[in-house]
Amino acid sequence: RHISRIRVHPTNSDIVYVAALGHAFESNQERGVFRSQNGGKTWENVLFKSQKAGAVDLSISLNNPRILYAAIYEIQRYPWTLISGGPDSGLYRSTNGGDSWEEITNNDGLPVGTIGRIGVSISPLSAERVWAMIEAEEGGLYRSDDGGQSWVLVNDDADIRGRPWYYTHVFADPQDFDTVYILEGLTYKSTNEGRDFFQINTPHGDNHDLWMDNKNPKRMIHG
Repeated sequence: RHISRIRVHPTNSDIVYVAALGHAFESNQERGVFRSQNGGKTWENVLFKSQKAGAVDLSISLNNPRILYAAIYEIQRYPWTLISGGPDSGLYRSTNGGDSWEEITNNDGLPVGTIGRIGVSISPLSAERVWAMIEAEEGGLYRSDDGGQSWVLVNDDADIRGRPWYYTHVFADPQDFDTVYILEGLTYKSTNEGRDFFQINTPHGDNHDLWMDNKNPKRMIHG
């Protein structure tokens, strides 16, 4: 059903990861993170939480592609409403290319209580720096500088988390350690480790995806 992310290994294009949200309107088995090691000919489900929670984001380290972070999102869509979040939502880390995963949702500094949608992005400059946008009562932009072991809430401004069930996208700049982008209808940029954001003008609102050229981050593609 619904695919949220496709990540390709940076040095071996036969290794591909897919984050599958699954069927938003009903429970189903085909959820979580899937991996192919032969260019997509065959696939294995390497991270599965439950039939009501799928993978909504996925980030791979360009420095050490054995390190991945996956966001699992419990969501139930109805024609008249959407239930965002629940006990099966969480943040997961793999250090062996997806062979095994560790849940880090309760690591020091992360919000407690009901967790909803999560966006996650590893800095291309260092796998130690990880950004996470988290839907929660004490949600907002969180940053880790030790590979996900501990976190700090750096920004909970309403402008960057107004509709978390619909956006919650975060992207680390590939050349500037302290620059990060957030999509929340509009596009926001911070150059001081997420403490302050300013709006970037784009051709249209309702921004849902961003790609940056690793060699020239001024070259972007917006979705």
